[in-house]
Amino acid sequence: MTRGGGPSTRAVHAGEAAAPPAWRPAAFPIYQTAPWTFASAGELEEAYARPGRDALYSRYGNPTVRAVEEKVASLEEADDAVAFASGMAAVSATLGTLLASGDRLIAAEEVYGGTDGFLAWLAERQPEVAVERVPVGRILAHLEGAGDGPDLAAVFLETPSNPLLACCDLAAVAAACRRAGERGGRHVALVVDGTFAPPPVQSAILLGADLVVHSATKFLAGHSDVTAGFAAGAGAMVEAIRHTMRTTGGCLDPHAAFLVGRGIKTLALRLARQADNADRLARLAASHPAVARVFYPGFDPVGRAQMSSGGAMLALDLAGGAAAADAFVGGLSLVRIIPSLGGVETGVTVPARTSHRFLAPEERRARGIGDGLVRLSCGIEDGEDLEEDLSRALDGVPRR
Repeated sequence: MTRGGGPSTRAVHAGEAAAPPAWRPAAFPIYQTAPWTFASAGELEEAYARPGRDALYSRYGNPTVRAVEEKVASLEEADDAVAFASGMAAVSATLGTLLASGDRLIAAEEVYGGTDGFLAWLAERQPEVAVERVPVGRILAHLEGAGDGPDLAAVFLETPSNPLLACCDLAAVAAACRRAGERGGRHVALVVDGTFAPPPVQSAILLGADLVVHSATKFLAGHSDVTAGFAAGAGAMVEAIRHTMRTTGGCLDPHAAFLVGRGIKTLALRLARQADNADRLARLAASHPAVARVFYPGFDPVGRAQMSSGGAMLALDLAGGAAAADAFVGGLSLVRIIPSLGGVETGVTVPARTSHRFLAPEERRARGIGDGLVRLSCGIEDGEDLEEDLSRALDGVPRR
């Protein structure tokens, strides 16, 4: 695993030094196989004694998948990483590994809609695990108050959050988790969903997180052509999560792993352009009369302190509500309507009708997710073209 060098150097080279055979391909090979073959029954028996260490079966491990796991671990400054078939597989396997009967999880209210759904499912189907939802801005105070105890096993949050880009002081929360663990007599794991701000924009583990999870479908792969997920962090924790992955079967396909690895090689370059475009659009929107509020980490003191840029995501609360959102989205020509994010193309979605549509309207409003909220994921297009498209669409939004 390549540890030296900057993030782009590691993104290109980490995990690829072990590529067999002696022929040294420039692109890491796709080992598109489910099982391997063996010279003898004894050789097969030895492989079964070391699942994932020897070539055996791709649910246990695959060289192409392992190469991209090492890339992610290197970028995250983590001991190890494990790959999954989707971001939700990474989230569910990570929390499923950490939580046992009688445990309690503190989870931020402001999370991706799929994660919200999983946490609701967990609370309903596994009542022996207590799921406690707390606004992300109050997690720190909650941990220092009545939030700790011997049953507290983990804290889960996103920063920046989906869809309102709320930023949480990770170093402060990590320190609070350590103090809560000391009071409760057990380790309290801090798990951060870093999908919206992958390295080099934000390094959750260097800020104190135990584990970071990603939907690699988004920025890590970056081309809207593959689904994948990762969990990275301390070696013993990752190995336990890997065991869960093998048991539950959420493994990443080798061809998908190849696409993720290829995408990661340009991650830093893409993020730099995407962040520049997001900053342009956030500043333009902040001065437009059709916009009631701009949610953007570059405008947040916590975001500016722990992120190397404002990232590629922003959200606009349009003053005219649902009618304004319809007019705005309909007025865009370059920006695409996409129910995802992180690709090289700029995309827009309306969270109240997509990722958070399952929440009751009053709950959405309580969380600040109004009918006029639109979320933008900035791509790598020329900034001037995006500014022109956004301006034209905003000018066509009806005023109240």
